[in-house]
Amino acid sequence: MGELGKKANVEPVAVSSENFDFVIVGGGSAGSVLANRLSARGDRVLLLEAGGSGREISYDLPFLAAKLFSFKRNNWAYNCLPQKNMDGRTQYFPRGKMLGGSFIFNGAQYIRGNPSDFDTWRQLGNPGWSFEDVLPYFRKSEKYFGGDNAFHSTRGPMPVAKPPMVSELTEAYLEACRQAGYPLNDDFNGASQDGFGVYDFNIAGGRRQTTAKTFLRPAMSRPNLKVEVNANVHKVVVEKGVAVAVEYEKGGAVHRVRANREIVLAAGSFNSPKILMLSGIGDQEALGKLGISAVKHLPGVGANLQDHVNVSVAHSSKKPVSMASSLRIHSLTLAMMNSLLFKKGQVSQSPLEAGGFFSTQAGVDAPECQAVFIPYYPGQGLKIWMPWADKLEGHSYVVHVWPNRPESRGKMWLKSADPKEAPIFDPNFLSSEYDMAITREAIRVTRKIFAQEAFEPYRGPELTPGADVRSDAELDAYIRSTSGIGHHTCGTAKMGQDAMAVVDETLRVHGIAKLRVADASIMPTMVSGNTNAATIMIAEKAADMVLAA
Repeated sequence: MGELGKKANVEPVAVSSENFDFVIVGGGSAGSVLANRLSARGDRVLLLEAGGSGREISYDLPFLAAKLFSFKRNNWAYNCLPQKNMDGRTQYFPRGKMLGGSFIFNGAQYIRGNPSDFDTWRQLGNPGWSFEDVLPYFRKSEKYFGGDNAFHSTRGPMPVAKPPMVSELTEAYLEACRQAGYPLNDDFNGASQDGFGVYDFNIAGGRRQTTAKTFLRPAMSRPNLKVEVNANVHKVVVEKGVAVAVEYEKGGAVHRVRANREIVLAAGSFNSPKILMLSGIGDQEALGKLGISAVKHLPGVGANLQDHVNVSVAHSSKKPVSMASSLRIHSLTLAMMNSLLFKKGQVSQSPLEAGGFFSTQAGVDAPECQAVFIPYYPGQGLKIWMPWADKLEGHSYVVHVWPNRPESRGKMWLKSADPKEAPIFDPNFLSSEYDMAITREAIRVTRKIFAQEAFEPYRGPELTPGADVRSDAELDAYIRSTSGIGHHTCGTAKMGQDAMAVVDETLRVHGIAKLRVADASIMPTMVSGNTNAATIMIAEKAADMVLAA
C-alpha cells in the first residue's frame, strides 16, 4: 500500500463501517452525473464533495457568472506560475468547490465540440471514442428545445435551449458575419459546426441548470445514495495494485471508506491528478522527493495540461444600446428582482449570447477558431477575466477569439505531500507559434466583421487592440500582454496507450485495478469549444462502462 509522508498523515484515520459499491470523488459536472447513473439500479454509492451544497440563488442567475468566479468562497481559486510568453503575467483559475463544480459559475453555454475532435481521440488509440461512438451519450443527457433528431434528444434530464431574446447589438453582429461572407448556423451541435449564430445554453426558466440540479438532486432521495459535502479527499488507498478505499477529511477528522467495486475520480483537471499523485500514482522520482511512496509510475499524471487562450476586439458603441445601462447598481438591482420574481430579463440569461466557429485560411477540415460576442461593457468586476476591461467606458461591445485546438502544453505537480496545499502548475501558454499565428488572424477576421455595414449605426472607436495595432509584431505584443484563459482546462490525466497516458479507453488508471478517472482531465486533446458538454458526455459513458464491468 502506498503511504504518504508523515507530514500529510499525522491525523488518526477513522475507518468507516459503512459499505459502498462505488465511491465517487467530486460532485461537479461529471460527478453529479455519475452519482445519478451508478445509483439508479440500487448499488450503494458514496459521493464525496470537498465544498458545500451550492444551494444559493446567486448561482442560479446566469448573468452573474463571471462576477461569482472572482469570489474565493466555494472556489479552489488556483493561480498558475508567471507565464513567460504572457509578459510574466500569472493567470487565475477559478474552480468550483461545491456540488455542481465549475458549472455553477461558467458561461452556461452548451457546446459539444467538433465531430473531428472525437474522431481524433479514436485515432490516437482510444477505441469507442469516435464521434459516432459518443453521440448517443451527448443525446442521453439532454432535453433539447428543438425536438428529437439524429443529433438531439428531448428525453434527458438537462435542458438545452436558445435564449428567449438577444440584444440589438447581437442581431447586428450576426448580420455583419453574414455580410462578411460567413454562414449563419442555428445549431453548432448539429450537422456542422461552421458559421455564426446564437449559442445553446443550459438555462431553463431563467435559471442555470447544472448537473447537480438536473442529475444529482432528483437522485438524492434514493436510500442507496449518500452525498457527503465538505469532505476533502486526501488520497486513494492502493493495496497490491488494487484501489480499495478513499481517505478524506471532514470536520477536522480523517476518515477511510472502502469501495467494494470501484472508485471513480471526477474531481476535475487539477484535483483528479493531484489526488492520483497523493495516492502514489505519478512520476516516481518526483513523488519520492516529497516522501510519497510510488505505487505506480505514471509520468503523464499532471502533464498535457491544455486550455483555450483568448484575446478580444472591443469597440465603443455610438448608440446607447449595449447592456451597460443594466449594469449600473440601481438598474442591476431591478434586473435581479425581475429575474428572481418573474424568471426573465437580462440577469436570467447569459451575456455570451452569440458567436461562432471559423477558420483563418482555406482548406481546413474543422474550424480553427471560436468567437464569443458580448453586447455590453464588462466593467471592472470582470477585470480578472478580461485584463483590458479598464479601457472600456460607457456602451461597448466585445468579441473574444481563441484557437480551438491550441498546441501549447503545460503541466502541474505537487508542492508537497500535504493534501491541503494547492498544486503548482505551469500551463506554458502561447509557447506555440501556431497558437500565436491563429490568434493574430482571428483578430483580423473579427475586425473584418466589425467593419461591415451592419455595424455602421453602432461602430465607435476600436478600444482594443486599438486602431494603430496592425502589424504581426504589434498584434503579438497585444496578445502576450492582454490574453486571458477560457477556463477550459483539460488533459492532465489523458486517455491513451502511450507512455504518457494515465487511463485507457475504459478510463481505468493504467496498472491500478478498480480505479477510474472520468472528467475533463482524461481528454487527450482539447475539444473545439467549451468543455462542459464533453465532460458530461464522458461521465455518461463512464457510468455505462462501470456498470457493465
